[in-house]
Amino acid sequence: MSAKLVGLSLAAALMMSGSALAQDKSITITLTGQSMIRSDIRATSPDAVPTIKSLLKGDVKFTNFEAAVVEKGESTKKGGFFTPPEAMDALMAFGVNLISTSNNHSFDMGPAGLQNTLKEATARKLVHAGTGNTMAEASAPAYLKTPNGTVALIAQASGMQKAAARATANGPGVNEMRVFTTDGKPNEATTELPDGSINVADKEDSARILNSIREAKAHADLVIVYEHNHVLANRPFMETYANGLPERLHPDKWLIDWTHKEIDAGADIIVMHGAPVLHGVQIYHGKPIFYDLGNFIYNLPPTLTTLDEPINWVSAVAYVQFKGKKLQSVTLQPIVLNNVGKGQPDIHDAEDDNQFTATRGLPSAAKGMQATDILKRIADISKPFGTKIAINADGTGTIPLGGK
Repeated sequence: MSAKLVGLSLAAALMMSGSALAQDKSITITLTGQSMIRSDIRATSPDAVPTIKSLLKGDVKFTNFEAAVVEKGESTKKGGFFTPPEAMDALMAFGVNLISTSNNHSFDMGPAGLQNTLKEATARKLVHAGTGNTMAEASAPAYLKTPNGTVALIAQASGMQKAAARATANGPGVNEMRVFTTDGKPNEATTELPDGSINVADKEDSARILNSIREAKAHADLVIVYEHNHVLANRPFMETYANGLPERLHPDKWLIDWTHKEIDAGADIIVMHGAPVLHGVQIYHGKPIFYDLGNFIYNLPPTLTTLDEPINWVSAVAYVQFKGKKLQSVTLQPIVLNNVGKGQPDIHDAEDDNQFTATRGLPSAAKGMQATDILKRIADISKPFGTKIAINADGTGTIPLGGK
């Protein structure tokens, strides 16, 4: 039985026994940026393990697993982002206990890589959501039971999906949220669309995902919804970054509208990645929306210069505390990622799993002026949502909630 189904059974049993989360219990959820992990960091960079582990705390520790698992003997020469199964062991050694598997790299190795990822996560009882052997499985909530309550995860991805990556009624793939313009053109973040094109979430996908949120709400104490998004406006994602366009720095209106619908349906937290930079934070109806938490582990090959600018190498970890179902606090720990790894980079082969790539992009807590600068940036990009960030003496930030 998969970890997802085991979690569902546990959650159902809790509901039947009437032992739902007590309203006075506190639960802490740690949300990180995306983990584009290419190795078992315990082996490739053991000195980094305690530092990374120190950033993860509380009952739930979440990241996006952005890679396709390659089993021993399988070729990685297919032009994608691959990692060995032991990378999951490294994440779990850091404390990660909840992952999304829905992103634009889930299908880099086709169905085999996606199913490898599912198999290895299930074998480790690492709770996961966002991909599956059918669309029903890919879109189903996953449940993580903790001593302080049961947390559900629903995960989805928008834009830059490979051909056939979308799960079907009978085939494996990603829980895709498609985006169309109001005149019916698909926006996959790979082609130029007319200026002024207005994006909207697909109705069929919206209905499916909202139903999953409602289902999760009935079986869990708190519901996390994850979105891996590349639809930033009306230009190709990579062109947006290559040209340094401002659209890369904030969510498009379609995404804001969509996240609000998700919270109205029962989501308690929404967290996103896709653009490898920080976007703003919003508190909507007492629920936090992290429009993009950037990177947590960023084993970026040095050939991919398009996504290599200073803001890609700083981010934040969010610690979200609920008491019962009421949001109590949001704390932000700014982090910095090393953009120079050990050994020599291979600037010609993006698929070479060399020491330099495996040891770059690892997080540590930002200190002093750098921490302050990161928090000031989050404050600036969160202003349009009416969110303020208080900068604390210890180099962390908090979001004043009021009326707690």
